[in-house]
Amino acid sequence: MAANPNLSSASQPGQATHLPALYEHEVIALQREGIDFSINGLRHQSGKWSTRGVLYLTNLRLVFVAKQADTVSGLVAFELPLAYIRKDKFNQPIFACNNLSGECWPAAPGGGPQGSLPPHVFSLYFKEGGVGTFLPLYFRFVDIARNNLHQVQQQPSAPQELVATAFVDPSDPSRLYLAQPSEPAASERPSAPKYAPNYGADEAYEAM
Repeated sequence: MAANPNLSSASQPGQATHLPALYEHEVIALQREGIDFSINGLRHQSGKWSTRGVLYLTNLRLVFVAKQADTVSGLVAFELPLAYIRKDKFNQPIFACNNLSGECWPAAPGGGPQGSLPPHVFSLYFKEGGVGTFLPLYFRFVDIARNNLHQVQQQPSAPQELVATAFVDPSDPSRLYLAQPSEPAASERPSAPKYAPNYGADEAYEAM
C-alpha cells in the first residue's frame, strides 16, 4: 500500500485523465467513476483522507485517483495491494449507497501481517450505479493474489481473458479494459512492487 503511486497521463474523449503507471505484467481490468474513498491511519496531520474520484482495478491492486489533490497532505492517489487486503466486505445498507469496506496492511518496513504497523481501514462508496460487473472481477483477482503470492504467472494474458469474459451488468457503469492503454514512458513506469520486508523470504509481489 502506498500513497501517491506513480500515475501516467492518458487522453480520453473530451478529457485528460491519469491512469496507474503499470508494473510489468500488470493489466487494468476496469475503471469506475463516482467513487467516494476514505482511509485512515495515514501519516499526516489528520491521519485520514476522504474524497471522490476514480477507482482502477488491476490484477495486482486497487488504485484510487482523486479528482483533485488534497491541499493539506498533497494526496492525489492511493493503492491497495490485493494480496494485502483482509476483512473485505460488500455492504448494502438500506438508507445509504453500496460500499466495499476492509483493511489493508501497509507495504512498508514494519507493515505486513507480522509487522508492528496496524492495517489501514478503508471504504469505497459506489455513488453511481450497480456493482454486478465490478464485484465478481474484484473478488476473483483478490482470490488469485492471495493464493499465488509467491508464484510467478507464466501466462500474463490470463487477467485479460478474465476481463474479456466478465459479466456485464447494465446497471454497472464500470468501464472494462479489453485493450490496455499505451505503455508509459520509462520515467513513469514504477519499479517492481514490494510487500513489507517481514512478509516472507520473497518480498516482491508478482504478476498474477
